[in-house]
Amino acid sequence: MPTKKLHMAWFGIAGPGGSAGDWKRTVDGYDWRHPEIYQDIARVCERAKFDLMLFADQYGIPQVYGGNWDHPLKAGLWSPSHDPLPILGALSACTSKIGLVATFSTTFFPPYLLARLLASLDHFSRGRIGWNVVTSTKKSAALSFGMDDLVEHDERYNIADEYLALCNALWSSWEPDALVMDRDADIFADPSKVHTVDFQGKYFKSLGVLNVPSSPQGRPVIVQAGGSPRGQRFAAEHAEMVIINKTSVEGLRDYTRSMRGLLAQAGRDPMSCKILCGVRPVFGETESIAKEKWEALAAEATVETGLVSLSEQTGIDMSAYELDSPLPAGLKGPGMQSKLPEHSRHGPVTLRQIALSEARHDNFPIYGTADHIADVLEQTAIDGDADGFYLRAGLHNVAYLIEFVDKVVPVLQRRGLLRKEYSGTTLRHHLFEY
Repeated sequence: MPTKKLHMAWFGIAGPGGSAGDWKRTVDGYDWRHPEIYQDIARVCERAKFDLMLFADQYGIPQVYGGNWDHPLKAGLWSPSHDPLPILGALSACTSKIGLVATFSTTFFPPYLLARLLASLDHFSRGRIGWNVVTSTKKSAALSFGMDDLVEHDERYNIADEYLALCNALWSSWEPDALVMDRDADIFADPSKVHTVDFQGKYFKSLGVLNVPSSPQGRPVIVQAGGSPRGQRFAAEHAEMVIINKTSVEGLRDYTRSMRGLLAQAGRDPMSCKILCGVRPVFGETESIAKEKWEALAAEATVETGLVSLSEQTGIDMSAYELDSPLPAGLKGPGMQSKLPEHSRHGPVTLRQIALSEARHDNFPIYGTADHIADVLEQTAIDGDADGFYLRAGLHNVAYLIEFVDKVVPVLQRRGLLRKEYSGTTLRHHLFEY
């Protein structure tokens, strides 16, 4: 019998391509500008009994690399994309169980507005909403919102701490039973159970009350993806699920050990935050077919695409560095500070090697038959102490998702690694069912 069941999620952006050229591979009959592709993906994920779908997001168009957006626009890389908020509304109407998570930034959204939006969505979905909390990493986004630049990396997390404190106060301003709706007694709501929020912080203040009653989950499930030391501390304080990318089982194990320790230091149960690792398995009826498919995908990757992705994620213009030399030691930008150390954890690598790895999304390569993929996922979860995986399937690749669900998911379910039915209806229940 397996030592643990796996939690599974779908991960993508609300646009045509998380990778260069993805827009060319979208199944005929779908259009990323219209709701049908999102709805069909959600139905497939719910049929597979996944815990959740998570939509990444960013503001603006990538333009760190070379100081322009030429390559991202020509390749359809990470842009354009819809706002995920209305998509969650559309998906809540066509599904009944799967969790729905969107990315929102504490740097740009007013806390009251976001607290109200997410509480409303939690009602409409009957308790299936999550919030992937980000602090944003791009100066271009700051400029779009009328700011001269982003504040310093760690300070953004200090702001996010206070932002979460205010949102939690707003979500708690209505007690769960404040909404009475007793027609005989002529009482709609009990005023004694609705409380003023008097919040005075360094960055935010609010005097009032949320005008949305307590939602089914009380508050959305908090998801986080910070890999830096400050980001991990933020997750240990607030998150119920973290999503990470690692290049090896060893790196995954090191991360989970660190995160479990930080949770304990924060006074929390070390298992009270689920850790999901990103994967994109390539499978075939035989090992050789799977390998051919893997190599074909890898051959499509270009160095320039990898450089654009790396530049955008780190906030460092990689066009300024020599391709066939390692990057300067200790190089840091305003963006993801765990990205470069993860690539060099096993020794010096050239920028070209890092760029190709980024373009291929081969940071955790898995390919083989359905049984082999199930073997790898099971053993990785055990050895890396992970709670599950998020599938980097992408919006374009509906056919890939269906094949994974039809061929790999039954193997996982047969082995007892994945649920066959939902036992509850809320996202928080899914995550903490086991």
